[in-house]
Amino acid sequence: MDKDQLVKLLKSYNLKPNFTYGQNFLVDDFVLQDIVDAAQVTLEDAILEIGPGLGNLTKLLCERAGFVLSVEKDDKFFPILHSIKKNYPKNFRFEIADALEFNFQDFIKEQGFKSYKVVANIPYYITGKILRMLFAAKFKPESVTILTQKEVAQNIIAKPGNLSILAISVQLFGTPKIVQIVQAKSFYPAPKVDSAVIQIQLDKKPKYNLPNEERFFKILKACFAGKRKQIHNTLVNNLHLEKQQALGILSELKIKPTARPQELSIEDWIELNDKIDKI
Repeated sequence: MDKDQLVKLLKSYNLKPNFTYGQNFLVDDFVLQDIVDAAQVTLEDAILEIGPGLGNLTKLLCERAGFVLSVEKDDKFFPILHSIKKNYPKNFRFEIADALEFNFQDFIKEQGFKSYKVVANIPYYITGKILRMLFAAKFKPESVTILTQKEVAQNIIAKPGNLSILAISVQLFGTPKIVQIVQAKSFYPAPKVDSAVIQIQLDKKPKYNLPNEERFFKILKACFAGKRKQIHNTLVNNLHLEKQQALGILSELKIKPTARPQELSIEDWIELNDKIDKI
């Protein structure tokens, strides 16, 4: 579907892109195909798609997957998704709901699937929230293949020195890689930035022993609240450790007191969490 065809489709349903929901529609059929190929979608797979919108990606998924569940927040797309349902009655379901609140885990299990993949062109402004929600789920996906803002994708694959909470929250559970860069002109309306297809392959077995994820992320958020500050000051000011106590922990873990939060590795954070947890 090219730009002219998309505009015509929008007019036929009396629709306009909703900027509140971050709606930029992908009009490059080659990129759409590349997304499905990167996710290695087969008839054995259950797919969760978040934000199907006009259904360009949805149709390709329905052709390749055993089951597709699309969750769309904007009810204006109901007629389009309903028409897709007529063409794929056996393996397509859609829900008008907020993906951050909808219980898709039980829904997919009820279809008889023991695993699922996420394949989506999600609204960029909720990328972080969507990923954290997926990785916090008891029933985690096998893989996540999404189209997101290029800068966010680069943030996700960052190494120590440039790590963020988002990067750590992804790399704790899987291995991310950028599949390809997608130029802004491939969308309607064209965003101000380029995009990227990123794939995250989740670990079948956890790489790290993290008994209390909630506490770990509380510590992480407290430390990153002082991102430009040295880690020993962050521990004292944000986590209220005694100065000598903080310096003692850092010395034991061989972490420089002058290091900044983004410079620590995930292994450093795991060990630091364990030490603080025992205080």
